[in-house]
Amino acid sequence: MTLLKVDNLKVHFPIRGGILNRVVDSIKAVDDVSFEIQPGETYGLVGESGSGKTTTGKAVMGLNNITDGKIYFQDELLNKSGKRVNIRKDIQMIFQDPYSSLNPRKRVLDIIAEPLRNYEKLSKQEEKKKVQELLEK
Repeated sequence: MTLLKVDNLKVHFPIRGGILNRVVDSIKAVDDVSFEIQPGETYGLVGESGSGKTTTGKAVMGLNNITDGKIYFQDELLNKSGKRVNIRKDIQMIFQDPYSSLNPRKRVLDIIAEPLRNYEKLSKQEEKKKVQELLEK
């Protein structure tokens, strides 16, 4: 089973102009991007500033509307016609500036425990055990 598959992703932003504010052109922020991530793999998306890395990540998360293409998570199509499957419990995005996402005043244990607190109802003991397992992993 593929963990994440992005197939021919396109994200175009319209350029509007004229007195009627019509779409006159578009900016192709992401054009025909495809990749697959298998369970246990680490994937790095690298490129120049302005090459579409963040736009690709936001499209996967459902924060940007996609123009074309398909996004699968655990072999389930995420961008079904007009509907968006909620994956926020399973996928989290850390933006390019880690200081806006990671609080340097928090302990590592608390940073790892935060999603568990948000999405799972665990006792303090269960939470501590789960965090320890994740750290060992």
